[in-house]
Amino acid sequence: MSPSKKIATQNHLFVAQTIPREKEQPPESRWLPFATRATFMHAAIVAVIIGSILTLINQSGWVAGSEPLQLLPLIMVFLTPFAVVTVSQVAGARQAYIDSDGHRMPANSESFTGTIVEHGIPARAVAIGLAVGSLNTIIVLADALLRSGDLAALSIVPLGQAYVLPLLFGLLSQAISYRRSRYQVVKV
Repeated sequence: MSPSKKIATQNHLFVAQTIPREKEQPPESRWLPFATRATFMHAAIVAVIIGSILTLINQSGWVAGSEPLQLLPLIMVFLTPFAVVTVSQVAGARQAYIDSDGHRMPANSESFTGTIVEHGIPARAVAIGLAVGSLNTIIVLADALLRSGDLAALSIVPLGQAYVLPLLFGLLSQAISYRRSRYQVVKV
């Protein structure tokens, strides 16, 4: 287990995990060292909140008791935000590490919007959104074909959500993770 150091930065306490540098393969070329327990906890919390909201919106008939439960879409509204937020947070932390060259970066006056626009976040968010949206679309189409054999009854709302929401969550999660990771001390 990696040792942790506590540092106070701008009236917040951040716990920094040490990411060892290896001569064979630099950490910036790997993703796994940036997937911490905190990453999975944040992703789980977001997934429960977003999944619950999307269940109320997309399966309101089931919630009201007038329609049967659609199990696959129910599972997807929880798994999708979890996967998107996990990958996005790892990508944001990894980019902060690359930008800092493994050292704690000083606080700066960069706005949240500035963080989103800079550091390659939009390109990674689009890539994550397209990958997750395409996978979700395939699953939704396959489910519709298996259920009814016809795509005529398929609503466009879940397909739109499959692309738009991962893009938005990818942008926000990467920016938050990037800003949080800037202050982490990394042992060189």
